[in-house]
Amino acid sequence: MKTLITGKKIEIGESLRTQTEDKIRDVIQKYDLSPLECVVTYSKDGPMVKCDIEMHLGRSVFVRAHEETNDAYLTLEQAIGTFEKRLRRHKKKLIDHYKKRDVNYEKSPALQYVINTQTEVETDADNPLIIAEVKTEIPTLTVSEAVMHLDLSDAQAMLFNNVAHNQLNVVYRRPDGNIGWIAPSRS
Repeated sequence: MKTLITGKKIEIGESLRTQTEDKIRDVIQKYDLSPLECVVTYSKDGPMVKCDIEMHLGRSVFVRAHEETNDAYLTLEQAIGTFEKRLRRHKKKLIDHYKKRDVNYEKSPALQYVINTQTEVETDADNPLIIAEVKTEIPTLTVSEAVMHLDLSDAQAMLFNNVAHNQLNVVYRRPDGNIGWIAPSRS
């Protein structure tokens, strides 16, 4: 497994790097994982230190955790705690879903665009400035599996092809913390 530990606007010392590697290694051993890669990013914004952990478990499953405090070591501890909680939920849901579903995991090709609205200059064209165009895949999942992927990725929304009726659906995180689900009307 490849582990990348980086810092943005902060110098990562040998002690913090070693402690981060040890914590990640402990989590991998504890949950018997064989991830493809793990990226840990520390960044400093004023007095606050942010720690973002992202691990690619395979088959388009990414587990992410984000914490922010005024101490790098405390931030790491809290981020690892959040990360472990998400892994426990993931393992439990995998066991439950594995018993219920005997369908192959399918994906549809798609394109994902990153649009930068902050540096956009007023022009006569109606097209926004596209910063990146990335090939991605839309997974075929049940609604509960999509919610599980949304929780693991710590994303705000997820587009998926619903197994029940083979149409595109969206699950998203609402401002009140609950999960919303958008499905096309059948009428």
